[in-house]
Amino acid sequence: DPHSAALAQAHFARAWAAECGSGRWVSSSPCANGMAAPGRSTVPWHPTATEQLKEVARARFSVASAWAVIGVIGMLANGMRKLVPVALQPFSQGLGPAGWVAYALSGAFFAYAEGYRGFQLRFSPLVVRRAFLLDANSPALQQAFAPAFAMAFFHAKMRRKVVAFSLIFGIFGLAATVKRLPYPYRSILDVGVCVGLTWGMASVAAIYVQSLRTGRVPNADPCLPSEP
Repeated sequence: DPHSAALAQAHFARAWAAECGSGRWVSSSPCANGMAAPGRSTVPWHPTATEQLKEVARARFSVASAWAVIGVIGMLANGMRKLVPVALQPFSQGLGPAGWVAYALSGAFFAYAEGYRGFQLRFSPLVVRRAFLLDANSPALQQAFAPAFAMAFFHAKMRRKVVAFSLIFGIFGLAATVKRLPYPYRSILDVGVCVGLTWGMASVAAIYVQSLRTGRVPNADPCLPSEP
């Protein structure tokens, strides 16, 4: 019956579109088994490397992901290393009442603005999310430079790379400016930066460990490029 055959073909086409039209690999779907819609090629669909990365939804430990997180924390710690002695100078040289108030407010402000809003809500989830994209099968360049990959210095959307490099240059510029400040102003600013960086390092480590415990990656856009 031509009419029945046409109806059956239309039903199959709708079912195929529902299963395969989203472009996702589903093992039980017609496209996963090498079947095609009526009038289409029978060559099975295979995800690109970038699409495979985007499909990673579980947090699994790998040497590359651990290196990414440890490397990022190490870079932040190295940036803070020279600031700590200056930040602690008020405890040996003293401050007036107004100076101690400014000292405390600086720490509180940077804890919220840099540590909580900058690191915990934005930077740290991105770093951990991208770190979990790495494993033993990742390209050698991404594994070797895992910290830079996690911070989106490469293999990322152009806008994200611009933000990453702008952040680094901004930090260097701020550090160069603060170095010229006399005591106690430099110490007051340095203690805030140290608090923010400490919060950042702790949040990266905490989010990474929490993801391993729960098996869930952070809910953050990894900002992967559209092409491999």
